[in-house]
Amino acid sequence: MFGAARRRHHRQQEQMRAETAARNAREAAQRQADAYADQLRRMQEQANQRFQAQLQEYQRGYQAQAEATIEAGRMQIQALEDQRAQQQAATELQRRLSIQGAASKARGGAQASLTIAPAGDTSKTAGTQAFKRRPRQRLAPIQSTAGVNVPANSVLNV
Repeated sequence: MFGAARRRHHRQQEQMRAETAARNAREAAQRQADAYADQLRRMQEQANQRFQAQLQEYQRGYQAQAEATIEAGRMQIQALEDQRAQQQAATELQRRLSIQGAASKARGGAQASLTIAPAGDTSKTAGTQAFKRRPRQRLAPIQSTAGVNVPANSVLNV
């Protein structure tokens, strides 16, 4: 290898080195681009995870608020139903009282229909005559032998 062959060989070597360097540069650039793309992908995934967590937090807040609103609505409905039941009870009581009042008013407006009965055929005696005419009742003798096992005829009344 003398002269021209040597120069050609050197040019080929330089060309191979240049191609290898270019290939290495392309590969390095590709690796760097892949690494940058991986880093961007990881950053995007982290941002998505944070966004999802934030959305879930907002969702829980809205859900709690919606449940509180629904519960408040249920309580209002219950209060209205209680009020309606009280109004119905009051209306029923008022109706009963008006019926009783009307009946009382009708009784109060009625004429008195009391008549005094004529005197009977009772004798009109004064004084103690009525008592004297009553037959005298004979009082039963007091048994002094109560609790004693003795015939009553054999005991002397004292």
